[in-house]
Amino acid sequence: MMRQQSSSTVPSRDANQQKVLPPGYIDIQGILEGSVSVGSFISVIGLVKDRRAPIQTGSTDWKSTLTIFDKSIDDEPDKALSINIFRAEKEMPEPNARDVVLLHFAKVQSYRGEISLISNWKTSIHIYSANKIPKPPKSAKVALEPPLRSKDRLPGDKEHEYVSWLYHSIDRYAVPDAAEFTIQVERSKNIKDKFQTLKDVHDGMFCDVIASVVKEPFGVMDRVTLWISDYTENEYFYKFSWDATEVPEGRDGDPYGYTTAKNPASNGWLGPYGKRSMQVTCFGTHGEYVIREAKVGSWIQLRNVQVKYGHNANNLEGYLREDQSAYKNELRVDILTIDDPDTVDSRLKDAIKRKRDYEKAKKKQQKGFAANNNGKANGGERMAEGQGGMNSKTKRARERALKVQEVEKKELEVEAKLGLNGLVKCESIDQPVFSVSSIVEPITWTTTVEGREVTLTLPFVCAKYRANVRVVDFWPRKLENFATWRKSEEYDVLSDHSGGSDLESDGGQGTLDRFSGDKIWEWRFALLLEEASPKRKDECNRVWAIVEDAEAQMLINMNASDLRANPDELDNLREQMFKLWGNLEECKQQELQRLVSNKKRVAAHQPPPTSPLGPAKGQQAEPAAKTGLIISNKPFTCCIRQYGVEVREEDPQKANATNGKRWERVFGLFGTKIS
Repeated sequence: MMRQQSSSTVPSRDANQQKVLPPGYIDIQGILEGSVSVGSFISVIGLVKDRRAPIQTGSTDWKSTLTIFDKSIDDEPDKALSINIFRAEKEMPEPNARDVVLLHFAKVQSYRGEISLISNWKTSIHIYSANKIPKPPKSAKVALEPPLRSKDRLPGDKEHEYVSWLYHSIDRYAVPDAAEFTIQVERSKNIKDKFQTLKDVHDGMFCDVIASVVKEPFGVMDRVTLWISDYTENEYFYKFSWDATEVPEGRDGDPYGYTTAKNPASNGWLGPYGKRSMQVTCFGTHGEYVIREAKVGSWIQLRNVQVKYGHNANNLEGYLREDQSAYKNELRVDILTIDDPDTVDSRLKDAIKRKRDYEKAKKKQQKGFAANNNGKANGGERMAEGQGGMNSKTKRARERALKVQEVEKKELEVEAKLGLNGLVKCESIDQPVFSVSSIVEPITWTTTVEGREVTLTLPFVCAKYRANVRVVDFWPRKLENFATWRKSEEYDVLSDHSGGSDLESDGGQGTLDRFSGDKIWEWRFALLLEEASPKRKDECNRVWAIVEDAEAQMLINMNASDLRANPDELDNLREQMFKLWGNLEECKQQELQRLVSNKKRVAAHQPPPTSPLGPAKGQQAEPAAKTGLIISNKPFTCCIRQYGVEVREEDPQKANATNGKRWERVFGLFGTKIS
């Protein structure tokens, strides 16, 4: 079937006369076929086929992508040349469909196996408006838009003439019309920039990162482990001590220690100290590429990395998995080069600057420690102070460090005496331990009202704590009710929708509707936590902690489901909770049975089994030793957060929140996991 051209694209007699490219320009076919080596600087002329709206990549740099074609690939509509442009937003070109772009001094690059161009500070970009380009032999100078930068080299007459010939001789049927082109550009603005520095990553996020490989990657079974750092700190990363001589157990991709002795990379830490490094586990083709291409010191870009807590439930780790649902698995690992400063991503430059600052600070500290150690060797601290080896600032810092060490030592001694449950782990293990009495104590705030000092009791504060506790009660009474359901609704697709909203209310109509449709099961239960070592019995040493769905998933490593319909899941839950609270459930069941028995006895007007009147006919006396069990479980370390929720309040004087509501202080469990 022959393709018909509109009258606007029928070439004139002059247009059919083949024009030669102006000197210094190369056709796109030659560029794509590799006739020019990667790294070369070239000039090109083409029609705009596609454009991506600018996105910010740094404090001042923005990135946009143009796709162009020319006469050399006119009969191959699937072919095109991508141009990656990095510059300030106000200098970014914004051509329309079929506009002619003239690029001078752009660099050829091979990115993810494809040839493309990338701009630098010397690159000149000029746009010819398609609706103003006259037919040859007239010059296209009248269609040239004002230059984006005054310093840019302006095109000459030969280039103007070539633009006229190219535009009116090329087949433009593959270019979308103006309306469709505008829609595509607007759609490109909605692409979310997922880049994050490592200091900002948190549990549950998927992000892109740029970082340096700080430990030689190595493979175990079907996965490859590497450690990366962008020289920012994250409180949830593992802390590598200054004098670290080995990677901690289970933190090098070998949680059971099978290969530690065989792998020389695990016998020393060469990366940055402190909480500046994250472990990333790569699967499939991602792992194969990493083990083949990435080395210590390589700068890499990882895309769509899943961040979550690792095996020890205390530290964040990254996971780079293959997309099994995709038609073709895309490689999401790029080795970044820093050969040409003009083409280096500004985010990579920022990371390199942070590494430089870290190395400077590290060397300075090493010199200070060496000086202090020499002072001790030559006569101890007193002589070092007398010789000026330790100034007052260093002395105070050291005294503070000694005090912190002393507090940490006492905490470790207390924890050793408590015999904490090793099966329960929590995050922020470097944070101090708070007593339950101090956690539940109301917070007061002193302010000045009309010139007088007034002390107010705050309804709640947003705070997080670490505590040593044991579970002494739970709610609901039956484990089967730990999971509850709500009706699935369309608003679940919204990121800020938590379910169970007022939208579920139907005003009393259609009562049975809430039981129809899909159900979403969620964990909903609470634990009564008691101080593991109370100092005084008259203090408030207990607190109810709510365990919400996400925190419960972390705690027991299970997804909520219908526990009555899934007895195996109920058994798994019972086994996990037994690790946490020992024989508490058995005690609760016995207590419940005793309450039911007493209720029946009272209803039957019978005396207690231990009554002096003796048991009723047919009723045997129960030995006192069997009337109750003593709770036996180990204390554990957990994280507790305090926050506020709005509840209905009829008294206007007490409604300190929104209309008809007041704030109520609530405590919740978080960041805690049963191994």
